[in-house]
Amino acid sequence: KSFYEENQLSLQATSDNELSEINTFKADENLFNKTENNELLKSAIIYGGNASGKSNVLKAISYMTNVIKVSAAQQFNIVQGNETFAFYQDAFDKETLFEVEIIQNGIFYVYGFTILRGRIKEEWLHRRKERLSIVFSRNGNEIDIAGDKNARSLINISDTTLFLSIGSNFNLNISDSMKDVYTWFNNLIFVFENSANSLDIYSVENEKYKKLALEVLTKADIGIKNMRVVKDKVADLRDLNTILNFNMQIQTNPMAYGQIKKENENMYNIDLDTEFNVYDKDDNAISRLDIMLFKDRGFHSEGTTRLLCYLGFILVALEQGKVIFVDEIDSKLHFLVADYLIKLFNSVSLVGSSFKM
Repeated sequence: KSFYEENQLSLQATSDNELSEINTFKADENLFNKTENNELLKSAIIYGGNASGKSNVLKAISYMTNVIKVSAAQQFNIVQGNETFAFYQDAFDKETLFEVEIIQNGIFYVYGFTILRGRIKEEWLHRRKERLSIVFSRNGNEIDIAGDKNARSLINISDTTLFLSIGSNFNLNISDSMKDVYTWFNNLIFVFENSANSLDIYSVENEKYKKLALEVLTKADIGIKNMRVVKDKVADLRDLNTILNFNMQIQTNPMAYGQIKKENENMYNIDLDTEFNVYDKDDNAISRLDIMLFKDRGFHSEGTTRLLCYLGFILVALEQGKVIFVDEIDSKLHFLVADYLIKLFNSVSLVGSSFKM
């Protein structure tokens, strides 16, 4: 896309120690070289002008994740979907590099691969407990596995499939390391404006995330007193007529639908019923007003709608310790709301208490 030279996003802290007690944490120093800083950031923000490539950083990591998850499915060649740099004619003939340095299960890993003309050119995995060592390396279809010389001749891999994607199918001495890296990618959450679909999160686990969300909404003084997820079945995926009817309806009136979700053999429309107090002239709450987030479009501000759609993902990431990437977290939100959400990741508690409008 917009990156030609190598670019890095680092969450290693700098020498500036201002507010380091809440903004950073220390990893095991044995996982790093003596010259490296083992103090890591809890969160980071990418900022810059329009068309400067901010979203493309997230899209690159998202694409890398999807290649790992999907490349083993031969019916869908995701590797050929790699988008090279758009503004040099020769970019298609140069390798595209993807690499991460991560810590999983107390082990430092370096994993990456290159793509050239829609094919996997190289792939590697290194790990460090005391020193950095090779787990496996790949050049084309040739794979070298540490401590297992015979495995190379037994593994036949497509040039559009990552070894990490299929490594669990083999009984190898490096399986645990490959599983660690795959698990790290599998736990990533990506939130883009046109793909957010988190409302259903508020209904799971005895509405745990709904209760946490209401705490945040109360601190933001948005006025929502309660909310309820509403799921309506719109199509049976085993019935062609209902699928065709749904497709016709959504093309005719797309604004009538909220978030569409496939669940087992059915398709559901998901909306959020939000409750507000109605007051008399003495400011006493005398009744409730129900407003649907999508069905009653225009009542909620765009910022509130965006917050309700994103908040479920954010709370899951906080509560389960996942890594989350949010594109334009400040778009359409009051800056204090965005500030509060970011501070949640640096707080020692799940829902902070220092929100002030």
